[in-house]
Amino acid sequence: MSDADWDAIFRKPEVIFARTSPKNKLEIVTRAQALGHICGVTGDGVNDSPALKKADLGIAMNDSGSDVSKEAASMILLDDNFATIVRGIEEGRLIFANLKKSIRYTVTHSIPEVIPQILYIIVPLPPMITSIMILVIDLGFEILAALTYAWEPAESGRSLMRLPPRKPVTMHSIAQLRARAQRHPPPPIDPSTGLPAKKGRLARMAIAVQAPFTRVWWQDRMEKTEGEVLVDGELLSWSYLEAGLISTVSALLVFFVVLNHHGISPRQARLMAKQTNVTYFNKDSPSYTYNGRTFTGEEQFYALNEARTGIMFSIYILQVFNLFICKARFRLPFGRFMFRNIRTFYGFGSGLVLLVLVTYIPPLNAVFNSSYKSIPLYWLIAVGFGCLLLAYATARMLILRKSRPIRWNPTIDGLHMHPTVWSTRQRTKSIEIA
Repeated sequence: MSDADWDAIFRKPEVIFARTSPKNKLEIVTRAQALGHICGVTGDGVNDSPALKKADLGIAMNDSGSDVSKEAASMILLDDNFATIVRGIEEGRLIFANLKKSIRYTVTHSIPEVIPQILYIIVPLPPMITSIMILVIDLGFEILAALTYAWEPAESGRSLMRLPPRKPVTMHSIAQLRARAQRHPPPPIDPSTGLPAKKGRLARMAIAVQAPFTRVWWQDRMEKTEGEVLVDGELLSWSYLEAGLISTVSALLVFFVVLNHHGISPRQARLMAKQTNVTYFNKDSPSYTYNGRTFTGEEQFYALNEARTGIMFSIYILQVFNLFICKARFRLPFGRFMFRNIRTFYGFGSGLVLLVLVTYIPPLNAVFNSSYKSIPLYWLIAVGFGCLLLAYATARMLILRKSRPIRWNPTIDGLHMHPTVWSTRQRTKSIEIA
């Protein structure tokens, strides 16, 4: 068959090849891979070995499979049950979805950590969060909370199996694949061995160095590919621009409210940080007088530490809300499925214990630049922003449902039998006999 015939065959949603030889099986796999399909082959006989070896995933039978097929395969099906393959695919989709949720959650907290450092340099402002506090956030509760997504179940039933493939094969993707193959011709054949000629190490290094200065290299990098990736624009938009900014505003507001409670306004904090000949907000800093009130160095130091503690708790509270919001990828962030993973509570509960320890235990708060005088009343500001984040995520999901609805595959309740020429002819004969 010609290339056009194979293209026409693989455009069908389902194809059945009958009475195939080992050579035919190998050709089917090769042709499908040439179009960009991910091929999985199951087999148990010696004649299945070439196709098992060529496929992206060769699966051999454990009980009925031959030794040759097991050696050629990438995986052995222990129970010889094809339904196990379907469950494995579903588990793989669940792992991919949970990885994406974990990245979406983890990246968010970097914005309220970075922006205060930028404001400290540009405005300037007092150092709002210290490096050791960032370590408490990143290596303390953030790691534990992010790991809980490893046990996250699917949002609803077998919804993952109704999603289309992450990288579907379309006419556009086939054209891209063939254009890339033309840009990268195969290496010449070595006449002595009959195999593709291998270049030396220095030649490969020279090609790698010259590649960024070629047009082909840039065409490959700038080429827009179809399908879903682990980190996409929607994930980065949520983490950096949406949830990240809401969390940052909450942290900054808590910081300035706590400072204002001690009598230091945002304007005065800026003026104090702007001084080049004097350093404020240290224990040994000179006193600062404002509106008839004098702030000693110790008062400045403890006020700043209490405001820093407020930022740390604000980031934690917003991330607890974000931890549950990121669970909902296809549904609204409400319902019993949000609380089925009991390890989620262990994750943010241990984070709360850690923050309380480094804040209210006197030997630790001196090390971590926190304040045991921190008033939990100011944490309500972060709780309010957490509710705002939840409402925003709900409205965002409703808008995305209208603008970019999810394309669910139809549910297959049983074997779909479609009329063919043969079945129609047999039915006609039966009617004539009757």
